[in-house]
This record gives sequence, C-alpha cells and structure tokens, in this order.
Amino acid sequence: MRGIPADERDSTWERDDARYRLYVFTGTDNAVTAIDLVEATIEEALEAASVLSNRDEHLWSLALVENDARGMRGLIWLSGMDYNDPPDTPREWQRRRQMQDRYLLARSRRNEPVVLPNGLRLIRVFPEWASGWPLWENFTQDYRLTGADLQLTRELSDALFAWNEAWLSRAENDPLPAGWEEEGHYLVSRLRNELQGVAEVRPEFHL
Repeated sequence: MRGIPADERDSTWERDDARYRLYVFTGTDNAVTAIDLVEATIEEALEAASVLSNRDEHLWSLALVENDARGMRGLIWLSGMDYNDPPDTPREWQRRRQMQDRYLLARSRRNEPVVLPNGLRLIRVFPEWASGWPLWENFTQDYRLTGADLQLTRELSDALFAWNEAWLSRAENDPLPAGWEEEGHYLVSRLRNELQGVAEVRPEFHL
C-alpha cells in the first residue's frame, strides 16, 4: 500500500449509488453464489459478507460493480478475488491470502482443523532473520515448520534451509543474492510436487 498526497478539489463528480457484488464459495469445489448489494454502504456490504459467509465459515470476496467507457460491466475487487482463478501476480496472491487467512482464523477460533475447504493444509514460504526453514503454517501450534515436519525429501529440505541461510548471509539493507528469488520460485514448485494432495503452497517472498 502507498499513500499519495491528493487535492480534494480535483474531482468533478460524485455518486452514492455503489453496487457491490458479494461472492461466497462453498464446498470442496468452491461453488459460487454471487449476490449484488444495492443501496448499501461499504460497512453494510462487509456486514452482509460476514453474515452470508456464516462468520467466515465460507470463503468470500467483495467487489465494486462498474461499467467502463464502453458501457461494459466489470468488477473492482475490494476484498479478495475470484477464488477459482489461479493467482498470477503478487497482488492476486495478496488477495488470495486475505481470503484464506480470515477463513483459517475462523476455523482456528472454532477449534476446527486448520485446513482449506478442499481439506488441504496451507504452507507459506518466506525467509526469516533466523536460522531454519522458511516454512510456516498459520494458526497452528507448530507455526514454524522444518523439512522433517512435512516429511520432505532430504534434498529439498536441505535446499530450503540453504535458501533461508542465503537470506541471512546478508546485512538487512544489502541486495538479495544473485538468483535468490528465482531459486525461491523453483523450490516452491518442487515443494508443491512433494506436497501434492497434502497442502497448498503459498509463496510470500514476492508479495
């Protein structure tokens, strides 16, 4: 997020008839229910999202419905995104993370297994300024994991450990080691292969 100074006088029009579209995803296949909310404030739209998702028992996202200059309808995402669209960009990964984290937090508060709707665990990958593996699982007792915790092959476990150590080998303001980020994406793809059917892997070192 960035904040940019603005001149409050530079707008030439305003409206108060926002149309919101709420998506609620249910079941292991993330079946979608879409509801348009009209004559609502953003606070009312967010409260509707909480109620219709049964207080985050289901994944949900919220968008502003707008027409472009051609008169064609489109969406401006306000919270989350279409969960059935695989994320490609850092911003899309952030929106997926927003949806997943509130869903998993709600499950944790209900003392339910901290897994996604399809039954998979969620493993986050990012480095830390401490020696160890860059593997994390939110809202669980064993928040930071090792390669052995996930029963990874010795080769991949060692590679992930070395990748985090490369992060540690530099001063905080030094540039990243050459090829470090590319290596991270390669290790994420290997981790996904080894955890297929067990966990979704979410890279967070590029967010």
